[in-house]
Amino acid sequence: MRTLSRVVSAVMLIFVLSSFCMWRYEKLSLLSGAVDYINNALHRVEDLVALTKPTDGDGNGDDDDSNLPTAPTDPNSNFVPYQPSAPVDVNLRQALYDGLAAHQTMIDLSALSPSKEEVSATMAAIIYSSPELFYLQSGYSLSTTESGVQSVSPTYTCSAAEAAEQRATYEAALAQIVAGAPATGSDFDKLLYLHDYFVENYTYDYTYTIRDAYTFFTQKTGVCQAYMLALIAAARELGIESKPVTSDVMKHAWNLVLLDGSWYHVDLTWDDSASLPTATSYTYFLQSDAGLVATDSTRKEADRHRDWSAEEQATSTKYDAAPFRHAITPMIKQGNTYYCTAKAPDGSGNTVRGVVLWGTDVLNMTTMVEIKGGYWTAGGNQYYASCYADLAVVGEYLYYHSGNSVCRVPLSGGTAQTVKLLSLTGTNCIYGFMGVVDGALQLLIAPAPNALPEQCTIYAYTLEG
Repeated sequence: MRTLSRVVSAVMLIFVLSSFCMWRYEKLSLLSGAVDYINNALHRVEDLVALTKPTDGDGNGDDDDSNLPTAPTDPNSNFVPYQPSAPVDVNLRQALYDGLAAHQTMIDLSALSPSKEEVSATMAAIIYSSPELFYLQSGYSLSTTESGVQSVSPTYTCSAAEAAEQRATYEAALAQIVAGAPATGSDFDKLLYLHDYFVENYTYDYTYTIRDAYTFFTQKTGVCQAYMLALIAAARELGIESKPVTSDVMKHAWNLVLLDGSWYHVDLTWDDSASLPTATSYTYFLQSDAGLVATDSTRKEADRHRDWSAEEQATSTKYDAAPFRHAITPMIKQGNTYYCTAKAPDGSGNTVRGVVLWGTDVLNMTTMVEIKGGYWTAGGNQYYASCYADLAVVGEYLYYHSGNSVCRVPLSGGTAQTVKLLSLTGTNCIYGFMGVVDGALQLLIAPAPNALPEQCTIYAYTLEG
């Protein structure tokens, strides 16, 4: 009888509790950008085909290197949007962040009693702007009453002790990354360094599972959300503010960065899609809202940056038409001078192999030297239209290359000199410098600008005095 009484009491207690308290499991959207990245990667490959589309070799400047569109994205019906532009309550955000940072299994919100929608928006805001909370999963449970949410029970990838160990690894990796930034450089220089560092050293995660900054730093791969969080973390370490940008229709995320009082777009993921290790892209580096739209205007709608949500507007067009915009190898800085290569017309409007640009102001770079020598051949009398010349500073010289020759020019300017002419077979050409090893400049030899790594070889050119 006593047992029956206990059972009845327990049932009644459960009934009473359930009458005013409900538990709900929530799962936030994860912006892998998988579909759009694939489409963008395909587009970048088509860009290579277009940008490197064989010319007729007549030098009349009529070669078409316009962007080519790709297939539309595959709609994801399970995608739940996150809108950074949606306002969140400051007190709620602080309460949730403090609980998550302390690895609490239940965060008390009874003093605030927010709605489920407010909790969802605030949790999303924290996840997408707090790379240091890498151990936080997207799912969580809610305890609610008629007055609102009373508590949140987060889910974590590991225990508090394990998170502390991982935090040490995370901070060490972050410190190593920012250690290479120019200590006395401008914020532009620091952002340029971070852009090129991530593009050069990280790759996109085709398993579409790595979204947090910790795993991104340790495995050097991740989806767009990981790139975004990594830039937020690294920029913050260098004293630069960065915020997330997301697009529901694109299933994609990227960054806004604050530079000299103005906000600009930086999309590391879409700038990191070239196959050769010496290649980069500045297409989505420091773009305005209008510049981003204009840049993608020739693409199919599915391949454009569109319908994004952000806390800030990028109204400054300062860098939209910067000379480095169309460079496809890294821009470098030596002393106070910037150097980059670019495709450019000659005085008659004809397209030449390319030029080396230089200047102390990245917005007013001028031609230092015209790149001469062999074109980047596509076979027969056909040639690729873009400029794949890479740059390297060794001693007092700036080294650059054509398709088959290595040249140098004094850093202070002057007469260019061809120092090495290679006899390459087939469509093999020089597509970049891989550094200096034991006094030899390492030349990357590849059969095409979109060649796979296994198709490439290294030629060691011993530097002259």
